[in-house]
Amino acid sequence: MQAPVERPRYSKTLHHVPKAMSELLSSYSGIPKDDQISHITRLRDAGYAQYPYPCMGTFRFLDLDLARHEAYKEHVLGPLCEPLTPGKPEPLFLDCGCCLGQELRKLAADGVPPHRLWASDIEPKFIDLGFELFRDGDKLPRDHFLCPGNVIVEDWPGDQLATLDDRVTILNISAVFHLFGLEEHKRIVDRCLRLLRKDTGGPVLVLGAHAGSRDLAGPQHLFRGDRRMCLHSGESWEALWREVCEQPQWKDKIAAVEVKAKMFARIRNEGPEADDIITLSGTDWEKEGNPLQMFQVWVTFKSDS
Repeated sequence: MQAPVERPRYSKTLHHVPKAMSELLSSYSGIPKDDQISHITRLRDAGYAQYPYPCMGTFRFLDLDLARHEAYKEHVLGPLCEPLTPGKPEPLFLDCGCCLGQELRKLAADGVPPHRLWASDIEPKFIDLGFELFRDGDKLPRDHFLCPGNVIVEDWPGDQLATLDDRVTILNISAVFHLFGLEEHKRIVDRCLRLLRKDTGGPVLVLGAHAGSRDLAGPQHLFRGDRRMCLHSGESWEALWREVCEQPQWKDKIAAVEVKAKMFARIRNEGPEADDIITLSGTDWEKEGNPLQMFQVWVTFKSDS
């Protein structure tokens, strides 16, 4: 099997701000375009000094991935912007592993009422940096950022995710699964199911994107240092969700689960007016190295669960 293509984990200089993020910082945060690079770089350097993660080192937090998801307009933004209907549960969005909370800011800028928006991460510093980056302490409630929020370890000290158990109707979890091995994936799926609202009378949604497997027949197991990682094909991703949903704690509570997944490549055009281009071709990603996987998981709970 071909070895994974190594990507840069640190970029010293930010040459330009991706177009979508630049527009968000201008319109939502009121930061002039001429000031954005220095503003972003200062905060990135402060964050990377404490947490040298690739998402910080490579400025990945500037990419608004959720807004590019094929389900965004119809199944995320649409329901979240609908006025409350009597007798219908109010939608609630959670971004699990939110980094600097960039996806929440895009949703807020697109018109979603702030009280419907929640986020979680394991690193409290990320939440602080997010409020510094977007300068929106007067727009989003800080107590809607649940930190620490651990999707793997039960009884994590100070964990706040239980605040939203049985309340979430749209759960975004991107760039999380590919950091862990298969057994941990099962615990993450179980945690997602516990967060989802059970009494909506219809399907609730888990969506996102992460690194995918080059082996289209099954999962790809990798090691980074002493960490075991598992990347999924469409087939193994669906099998993971079905296996967990068939566990004793869920099989009598879940009426149906529908899993959709597509491989794609992210190709970045460089330039001041450039933005990422996503291709959903089944072959184009092979030219770019490792694929990414975009997914939707629709879960319908039984009425008596």
